[in-house]
Amino acid sequence: MKLWAAFFKLIRYPNLVYIALTQFLLQYCVVEPVLRSSGEEPSLPVPQFVLLSLSTILVAAAGYIINDYFDINIDIINKPDKMVLDKIISRRWAMAWHTMLNLAGVSLGFVVAWKTGQFYLGFTQVICSLLLWFYSTSFKRQVLIGNVVISLLTALAVVVVGFYESQIYHSFEAIISPTGRKLIQIIGVYALFAFLISMVREIVKDLEDMMGDSKDGCRTLPIAWGVLAAKRFCNALLLALVIIILLVEIRVWILGWYAAIGYLLLFVQAPCAYIYVLLKKASLPEHYHKVSSLVKVIMLTGILSMIFFKLYL
Repeated sequence: MKLWAAFFKLIRYPNLVYIALTQFLLQYCVVEPVLRSSGEEPSLPVPQFVLLSLSTILVAAAGYIINDYFDINIDIINKPDKMVLDKIISRRWAMAWHTMLNLAGVSLGFVVAWKTGQFYLGFTQVICSLLLWFYSTSFKRQVLIGNVVISLLTALAVVVVGFYESQIYHSFEAIISPTGRKLIQIIGVYALFAFLISMVREIVKDLEDMMGDSKDGCRTLPIAWGVLAAKRFCNALLLALVIIILLVEIRVWILGWYAAIGYLLLFVQAPCAYIYVLLKKASLPEHYHKVSSLVKVIMLTGILSMIFFKLYL
C-alpha cells in the first residue's frame, strides 16, 4: 500500500483528475450541448472520448515522473519530506514507469486518431511527450520558457478535445459554420483561461522554490529578474485574466445568464483579487505555497463554470 501511495503521489493524481474533469466537462457540458442545439451530434463517440482522455492523462503522468526524476537535487532542498524518488521508488523504476506510461498514452492517441480518420492528430501526444521531456531536462531552467511550455500544454489539454470535432476542423478548411465558430470561441476562451492561470501558478511555484532552483543553477523568472519583477508579472497576468472574464460576463449578460455572472464574480474574479493581496504580502515559501494552492482552486472553479452551458443551452 505504501508503494502504491507513493506511485500516485509521484504522478500527481489530483492534477490528473483536473485534466480528466476538464475534458469531460468540455465534451459533455460545452461541445455536446452546442452541437445538439444546432441539431448535430459530437464527432467522438463515448468510447473514443474516454480513450482520448486516458491518453492525455497517461502522457501527463509520465511527464510528472520525468520531472521529478531530473528534479531530485532541487527537491532535496525545497521539499525533502515530500520526496518519493530514491526513498520509496527507485530511479530505475521511475524511468520504467515513465517509458510505459508514455508508450501507452501515445499509442492510445494514435488509436483514437485512426478511428476518427485523422491519423495525423496522433502526433499531438508525441509532441506533448517530447515537450515534457525537454521541459524537465532543459526548459524549466531557463527564464520563462519552461513556464510558457507548461502553460501551453495545459491549454492544449483543453483544445485537444476540439481537434476531433468536424465542425471545428472544417472551419479551418474555410467551411465556416455558425456552430463551428461558436465552438472555436468557447474553447478558445477556456484555453486562454487555462494558459493564463497556469502561468500564474508556474511563476508562484518558482517563487516558492527559489532556494533549491538557484543552487541547481536554474534561471527562473524570480532568480533572473528578481522577486518584485516576478510578482508584477503575476499581477499583470491576473489583470489580463480578470479583463477576459469581464468581457465574458458582458457577453453572457446579453444572453441573460445572470447566475453564471454571479458565479464568475464570486468564485473566479474575487479569488483573483485575493491572490493579488496575498502575493503582495508574500515573502516566505509557505506564503507562496498558500497562493499556489488558491490558484489551483481558481482552476477548479473556472473548469466548473462549463456546467452553465449545460444548464442554459
